[in-house]
Amino acid sequence: MSNQTWTDRAWNFFSSMKLGLILLLVIAVAAIAGTVIPQNQPPQAYGSSYELYDALGLTDMYHTWWFLVLLALLSMNLLVCSVHRFGALQRQFSALPAAKKAEDLRSLATKATSVQPGSVDAVAATIATRWQQAGYRVQRQSDGETQLIAADKGRWGIWGSLITHLGMLVLLAGAVVSTYMSTEDQAPLEVGQQVALSELGGLLGAPSNVAIQVKDFKTIYREDGTIQDWLSTLTVLKDGQEQLTQTIEVNQPLYYEGYKFYQAFYGANMVTHVTGPNGESRDVRLEEGEAVQVPGTKLAVMLYRYVPDFDPAIAPQTKSNEPNNPRVIYVVYEGMKQIDVGAAQIGVPETLPGGATLGIVSHRPYTGLLIRQDPGVNIVWLGCAILLVGMGLSFYLPYRRIWAAIEPKGAQATIAWAGISPKNKVAFVDEFHRLTETKPDVAKENDDGLE
Repeated sequence: MSNQTWTDRAWNFFSSMKLGLILLLVIAVAAIAGTVIPQNQPPQAYGSSYELYDALGLTDMYHTWWFLVLLALLSMNLLVCSVHRFGALQRQFSALPAAKKAEDLRSLATKATSVQPGSVDAVAATIATRWQQAGYRVQRQSDGETQLIAADKGRWGIWGSLITHLGMLVLLAGAVVSTYMSTEDQAPLEVGQQVALSELGGLLGAPSNVAIQVKDFKTIYREDGTIQDWLSTLTVLKDGQEQLTQTIEVNQPLYYEGYKFYQAFYGANMVTHVTGPNGESRDVRLEEGEAVQVPGTKLAVMLYRYVPDFDPAIAPQTKSNEPNNPRVIYVVYEGMKQIDVGAAQIGVPETLPGGATLGIVSHRPYTGLLIRQDPGVNIVWLGCAILLVGMGLSFYLPYRRIWAAIEPKGAQATIAWAGISPKNKVAFVDEFHRLTETKPDVAKENDDGLE
């Protein structure tokens, strides 16, 4: 140990499976913390804990230096472990298992003995043929009067763990690329409006000749008046020419050249004209839930909800999704006290308490788009695919090895059998006794005698 260089010690450190398990545990705990503690929120959202969370980097955990160091250490561990094991796996994959004598087979947990009539050569030939028909690679050799047979199956499963490690490496690389290189921004657009991607500050490096235009936007309501869905018909323009038109909804984005356009939110710009009893007026642009002070009074008017097909019998629910009788339900407050409720028609003034008037000049709904470009997403999917291949090889192609040592005993042959499988050992025991035509010795096989 004292003769080891620092590179040897570093290699031994990073090739440790214990290190990998510890890192996975720490990252899992950190990920749980990042899920429980809201990320990227304003300081007031964390209350009195903000200073502590901010000092530990828990308000934007996935961009902290220590989380990146954890990912780098895990990646190094996976890489070194994979390189460290590659040579041994390659030799195991290429070469048939070495033959074993009867005394060596007795030390293995899964074993049996039997006696068969016939010569040693005839019995050995029968065994070799049976194992080959079962899909095993078979090697047969002589040791004096004894015939030794070694066979294996599922050798591609040897690579399962290595490919799984590779998949995890690719997955981690994709996650890092997504975290540090993805860009996104939001765009509230009315029907007919368009915006070039380069005009959105959050989309760094976006092309200036690509724009998104809103052709149509609809809000779908349930019977109780709550919103069921939003439908936005979008057109992608490149150099002013239409490239793609698609209707999107929540969780069904539009894809174009690496960009995803999500239906994220909605709103409506309502140009509102309010006149006080003294004749003083005010024009403001409001959304649902916003209020305006009535000039010259202590009153305030809040625009509560837009109803596309108003029916006083079921208000504030809408009768249908079509704008057959559009109204805006408003609430009048004096201080904190609600003193009046009404439903204003678009373009028709409403008289308020005290002689004031309210007019909804226009109702212009807009769709809220989240536009995201994530160069790491395809890397993540590739990592997932590699991971599934590795796990499939490990679980569905377990590597199995079996041996037989056949010795003469008069006109018969005595056979010592043994086998090893690192995975699915219970099924392997059944296969072992089927291939050796022996029966399990319950008295001798202990519960974990499948090592």
